[in-house]
Amino acid sequence: MHTNHPIRVLQIVGRMDRGGIENFVMNIYRNIDREKVQFDFLCHYGKEAAFNDEIRSMGGKIYEMPAIRSENKVFYWKAFEYISALNAFFQEHREFKIIHGQMTNTASIYMPIAKKYDVTTRIAHSHNSHGKIGMLGVVTNILKKNMFKHATDYFACSEAAAKYAFPEHIVNAGKVKIIPNAIDIQRFRFDEKKRQEMRSKLGVDDKLVIGCVGRFRTEKNQGFLLGVLKDALKIAPSSVLLFVGDGPLEDAVKQKAEEMGFANKCIFMGMQPNVPEIMQAIDVLAMPSMFEGLPLTGIEAQANGLSIVASTGIPREMNVLGLVDFLDLSMSTEKWAEVLVKKALEPKKDTYDDIKKAGYDIHTTAEWLQDFYLKHG
Repeated sequence: MHTNHPIRVLQIVGRMDRGGIENFVMNIYRNIDREKVQFDFLCHYGKEAAFNDEIRSMGGKIYEMPAIRSENKVFYWKAFEYISALNAFFQEHREFKIIHGQMTNTASIYMPIAKKYDVTTRIAHSHNSHGKIGMLGVVTNILKKNMFKHATDYFACSEAAAKYAFPEHIVNAGKVKIIPNAIDIQRFRFDEKKRQEMRSKLGVDDKLVIGCVGRFRTEKNQGFLLGVLKDALKIAPSSVLLFVGDGPLEDAVKQKAEEMGFANKCIFMGMQPNVPEIMQAIDVLAMPSMFEGLPLTGIEAQANGLSIVASTGIPREMNVLGLVDFLDLSMSTEKWAEVLVKKALEPKKDTYDDIKKAGYDIHTTAEWLQDFYLKHG
């Protein structure tokens, strides 16, 4: 049926930078049979992004919509321009019969428009278990209320993300498909030789390395770790914080580190393409987020045999291998430091078979999604 040319699935995203959702989509894209299924991308920030070149090299097309929000602001006055652009896009691109809404903030706007132009399969995919902070959160919470009415299929990365995005009657009826945030587990497999090489390269051979991987945004709460570091240094004077990621609050955290006298105790690596190699060098992963869906980083870390200390704002479902300790953010920084140092001293082990058995191998998930797209295309 689909032998002549691939069906094209429109992935609706924010911007294809190295975030959790974007990494998940790219993991799927790299592992589907692109002679059968091809991805195109409807993006919303109008800027070149980290994955754009790779997308084009794999045959994907990138379309841009007017941005109606930045990292922390909503441009209300652009709403009509956005709606007009969506109408024009779907009127022109009748080739799409499937849209996969990875970005659900504006799904209640783009879903009915897609439906109007005969897009027959409209997937709403929840990746969050909590709304945004401030006025942006108020707006997105209002927008998400009607999203389910125009979607034909409901996906979520976790039970918590399902309950956040969709009404109780849909969740209780078993209509939400839980899609694990699967990864290429071989890329993250623990390797002692790679670990020593990376630690040497980063200059942390003799350090206790507390890692934190993620965008510098309010909900990720990286600034909290500077207080934790202060207490960790009392227990383990060789402690350092290694941050991977960029974002609007990166400079503020850097400045706070300098003010606290920790400039030489913090490593800010920015956005990096080689997270699997960097994870080899880390002793323990800190995840002090105020809230998350089911963070890809947590699965990647467990695939690397890394112990994790995470906030209770992260769903317990993330603890797939028993390597995660959950602490409330109301607990003292001393307690966080104590647990992080204790976990950092535990030896890392090869967890390849365990993480595969737990259902987080990308090949299994990609195969399921490919079959879904082919059935509905």
